[in-house]
This record gives sequence, C-alpha cells and structure tokens, in this order.
Amino acid sequence: MAIKKIRPPKPPKPPDRLQNMQTIRPLGKTKWVRAHWRWDYERHAWEWVLGHWSK
Repeated sequence: MAIKKIRPPKPPKPPDRLQNMQTIRPLGKTKWVRAHWRWDYERHAWEWVLGHWSK
C-alpha cells in the first residue's frame, strides 16, 4: 500500500462568481460543466474554473 500524504485542511470555498454563457458545443463533447471552484494542490488555494464542455 502507498503511504497517503498528510495535507493541511482546505480553507472554506469563496462565494461563487457569475456563471459564463454556454458556448457552441465542440464535436465529441456532450456535457456542459458549470463554472466552479477547484482546489489547486500546488498553490494551496481555490481557483475559479469557467464553464466548459466535457466528454
């Protein structure tokens, strides 16, 4: 078994920002993912990710 890294606790998420408008769907993509906060493990900070297409 691999040893699990001990990481400091994450601070609470900031309030959500405005959502961006849904763009034209690219070929091969089916799901629109709303804008959301993502934890950046290298900087140890929350970052805002704009809405994007997935799958």
